[in-house]
Amino acid sequence: MVASNVYIQKAAAMITCYAFPIRRSLKWTVNFHRKAFHLFPLINSRMSTDSAFLPFDQLVSCRRDEAQRSLLVEVAGPTSASDLYQVCSQYGSVHKMFYYSVKFDGANKEMILVEFKELSSLNKALRFVCSLSSKYVVPAQSPFVWLAAGNPGGRTTNNDPSDFLTPSVIYSQTELMQQISQCSTISEQIQKLYDGLKLTELGWRLRFFTCRQIEVALSGVFPRAAVLPFGSSVNSFGNINCDLDMALDLSSISSEENTQRLVFQAKKYPAAARSRFRLQRHMEVISGIIDNFVPGCSQVRKILNARVPIIKYRQDLTGVDCDLSMSNRSGFYMSQMLYMYGSMDPRVRPIVFAVRRWARDRHITSPYAGRWVTNFSLTVMVLFYLMNVSPPVITSLHSLNINSDPDDEADDVKFIFPRNLIDLVVNENKDSLETLLRGFFEFYDKFNFRERGLSIVHGKSFVKPEHNALYIQNPLELELNVSRNVTLEEVERLRTELTHARFLLEGSTHTSDVGNHKRWGALCLWNEGSSVSSNHHTQEGSQNYAIDWKEVFHTSHSKLLASSAGQDGSSLKYKSEVSNSTRKENDIKIVKEDSKARKGKEQKNVKEFNGVISKLKHKALQKGNSGRRYNFTPKGKFR
Repeated sequence: MVASNVYIQKAAAMITCYAFPIRRSLKWTVNFHRKAFHLFPLINSRMSTDSAFLPFDQLVSCRRDEAQRSLLVEVAGPTSASDLYQVCSQYGSVHKMFYYSVKFDGANKEMILVEFKELSSLNKALRFVCSLSSKYVVPAQSPFVWLAAGNPGGRTTNNDPSDFLTPSVIYSQTELMQQISQCSTISEQIQKLYDGLKLTELGWRLRFFTCRQIEVALSGVFPRAAVLPFGSSVNSFGNINCDLDMALDLSSISSEENTQRLVFQAKKYPAAARSRFRLQRHMEVISGIIDNFVPGCSQVRKILNARVPIIKYRQDLTGVDCDLSMSNRSGFYMSQMLYMYGSMDPRVRPIVFAVRRWARDRHITSPYAGRWVTNFSLTVMVLFYLMNVSPPVITSLHSLNINSDPDDEADDVKFIFPRNLIDLVVNENKDSLETLLRGFFEFYDKFNFRERGLSIVHGKSFVKPEHNALYIQNPLELELNVSRNVTLEEVERLRTELTHARFLLEGSTHTSDVGNHKRWGALCLWNEGSSVSSNHHTQEGSQNYAIDWKEVFHTSHSKLLASSAGQDGSSLKYKSEVSNSTRKENDIKIVKEDSKARKGKEQKNVKEFNGVISKLKHKALQKGNSGRRYNFTPKGKFR
């Protein structure tokens, strides 16, 4: 009996050894391209999400630890990687090295980011770094160095630089759109866009390393200062060119740690000083330090009268635009919430990227503050839509039981998010990325923006409590509207573009035009799709239904032309009537005409006003002393 069981186990092992690889190979070659590829990580999502998910605080802690062990070195080029490796190896073990190029002072700077395995190795290397002996150079010390020419110790290396550098592939816009045009389905196009635009490993490291630079610059007076990134840099929805939002906390010591008998002497605030005034004074001093002493920082601007005072600057050596604030914990908690939602389902982030790219190319969003819809509002709109899909892709914020505790100081609130997503993942919805993207435009094309607001807290729409053109409830501060700045005109443009995008996708149900290199699928939503190849769109039958909103809203010399666009119909194109020089002359002429008309209107108003004054004066004189008295100036105006 025992022997027969042994033979059965051996036979089962042989079947497993030979049959399963054959089945996997057949599945790859026959069925893989037929199945929506995003479903494969979704099939085992309950197991993979829990094992791969890293809580937000742990993610930030790990990235900060990498930045503390890193050194940014300016080199002559990628061929210097082997020499740099030899130099750094004198101080300790080198873990990873990343190469990139950035434009600075009109020239390309070649940079290598070096990560040591131990913090002591970095500290040892910094002890042997020297400063330039020049009266024109500020002798600041930081983890930003450059590799001088020479070969220390007389050692020579003939190693390939690729042996030391970790690859980091970044596609240009043209290359990315060419790859998207070669996809076979719209779902693959969306995924390819996300893979090509998402923040790379080097991008993550450079942003945390930029935060580390500010900590080092302030470490003399504030050794426990912490600079935490928030926003698109850490919420998993940032692209390769996203800005860096940072929150500076001068003391990371909690009240529980203040149990020692020796306490640092410190300056006290005046009793009458307001907290906002103190904050502005502190940020003004910090901006001066960044502008005068921190290497690579340029274009420093102080915006201290804003609702949240910030310092804007450009870190030229890492190629990152930075916004530094203080005591802005709400942004950090909001980033934690978006990071959690992006980790719930592998389709959330690609859909957000596709919608954001569409909105940017259709001029719905803008990189400048104003009356436009922001990327954050669009992200909340996508999350709200995914909560209302049947069956839902993600769950509402209320069902997650987010805990909030009041801070010990002031009125700040600390939010506690789930650290385990295994019970939060929704597996019922199996829609592809294409289906979800089409559903997004259909859902909001029918949404009543005029009367209803949307909230991801309960995952339901509600009657707007205020008469704002667009009402999107702040998920963490429920009394606020994150889209209060959006005007009615922009909402109408949004509705028009939603209908337009829905129409374009409905006409892209087949992929027969892929071989002819025509715009199809999601490429119709993105303007850069037209730059894949200039010859692709000169072929007969190619169509472009794009509405140029710049021509509609930013020029008064455009007229609507209906032109033939092939066999399937016609497209509307806005064309300029005159050249740029003629347009400028006409604009000056219009300004003069408007000024003349305005002056005539003002003169007419003055005459009418003087007529009213004369009538009132005549009535007052008729009434005499018994009537109401009016006092007039000699010129006939009220005194």
